[in-house]
Amino acid sequence: MRALVLSVSAILIWLLSFSLARSVVWWLKPFVAVKLASVATLFLVIGTAFLVALFFGAFRASLGYLAVLWLWFLSAVVSAALIALAKKFGFESPLGFRVFALASFVGLVSLAVYNAYTPVVRHLTVQVDKPLAEPVRLALASDTHLGAMVGNRELANLAEILRRENVDVLLLPGDIMDDDTEHFDGKQMAQNFADVIAAPHVASIASLGNHDLYQTHAYRAITSAITDSRAILLNDEAVQLSFTKNGAPITLNIIGRFDDHHAGRAPTSALMAHVDSTYPTILLDHRPSEIMQNVALPIDLQVSGHTHNGQVFPANFIVKMLNRVGYGHEKIDGTHVVVSSGYGFWGIPFRLGSQSEVWVIEMVGKAE
Repeated sequence: MRALVLSVSAILIWLLSFSLARSVVWWLKPFVAVKLASVATLFLVIGTAFLVALFFGAFRASLGYLAVLWLWFLSAVVSAALIALAKKFGFESPLGFRVFALASFVGLVSLAVYNAYTPVVRHLTVQVDKPLAEPVRLALASDTHLGAMVGNRELANLAEILRRENVDVLLLPGDIMDDDTEHFDGKQMAQNFADVIAAPHVASIASLGNHDLYQTHAYRAITSAITDSRAILLNDEAVQLSFTKNGAPITLNIIGRFDDHHAGRAPTSALMAHVDSTYPTILLDHRPSEIMQNVALPIDLQVSGHTHNGQVFPANFIVKMLNRVGYGHEKIDGTHVVVSSGYGFWGIPFRLGSQSEVWVIEMVGKAE
């Protein structure tokens, strides 16, 4: 898979670099004469430099450059279509066309950044066929990716959302940190993160994702940062929450799995062996890769992330093709599955065809 991603990235960078060169030559034509070959060579050299960096592990810089190229290409396609339409109706304005093309690119980038940093709250009610004396309000905030691009401001906003939505339990199914705790520590995020964890009335439950597990030394620091905040971290474990709401007793089972990057993680069926499934049961599983195995078990709700809903168009369609549930909510064989696009993002702050989000899920059971 890694080789495929690298190969596709290489092809896209070269193709889009050439496309960018053609756009630049067109844009400059009224002002200065430049040769396509010269500009194309320049951008192909730049693209090749980013490719070399990609093969040496500079994923963020290289894929960030690719994302910028892609947004330029999308804006160029839209601009070309609208300019062709304008010419068909007899409108000619070489300078106006070029200003419009540049404005289209700036607008598309602005929209992508807005979608990344402006989370939407999505509401969902799920009915479970198990005793629940009062509805329980759950918040799902996956893929926070705390790091260089997501920090204290976003944490403060998340805490405010949780308080405003009157949440009972917060679910954090993985990729809490962005590979390590360097920026978490450097920007002193611990207090704001603790405020997020303390915002729900009952508890905050976390599990780990692939970005929490990539580096052994970072994994230990990430684990400590999560547990120091007083969140309940479930590493292939289950916890039974018992609390009262409006004077009525509530009991929930919550299971948290390691991401499948962890070679020794237990199957969900083994974790269910320690659970009294007569109570509503919630599973945190970072990747939605084992949905069909999980829905065969007496699990009422699975929450996942990882896919980011593709993050940038058209990857949202690819995610949909590759997963049973790549994004959103679906009920399968009695189990509700919710896959979030995530509260944060990976790499650069671009989202197109997706938006950062928090799900507020009202779980309703049958009266005892």
